[in-house]
Amino acid sequence: MSAKDLDLGTDLRVVFSGNGNADIAWSDGDLDRVRGLDNLAQALTLRLLVQRGELTQLAHPRFGSRIHELIGATLDRPNLDLLRRHVRQALLGDPRVAAVESLTVEAIAAHPGAVQITAVVRARTGATTEVEVAVDLG
Repeated sequence: MSAKDLDLGTDLRVVFSGNGNADIAWSDGDLDRVRGLDNLAQALTLRLLVQRGELTQLAHPRFGSRIHELIGATLDRPNLDLLRRHVRQALLGDPRVAAVESLTVEAIAAHPGAVQITAVVRARTGATTEVEVAVDLG
């Protein structure tokens, strides 16, 4: 990891389970940490999963995404385009992100109402990382 990538911060590692839950990771009896690009990818995943405004009482009213506004909506082309715009806006809301290099939002055929979001973001350090998350909007 380069020194520039360390500028992307350090945080506690979050483990996402298959059932939609998340927990803090432990390693050798201590809290596990995530650094650099891995930290950025984790932070962006959390930003997508948190409803914008949900952290207002913690003095972060603009943190999160507007993905939740499409819960129950038909996953047709206009709504997928709107979802893509919400995702892009949330990713660019992190000051460490310089650009969204690519972004796909696709309905998951095997799970009606669910979407797969895959993005490649370029950090202000110049390095890129991928963010992948599945969201059930059904």
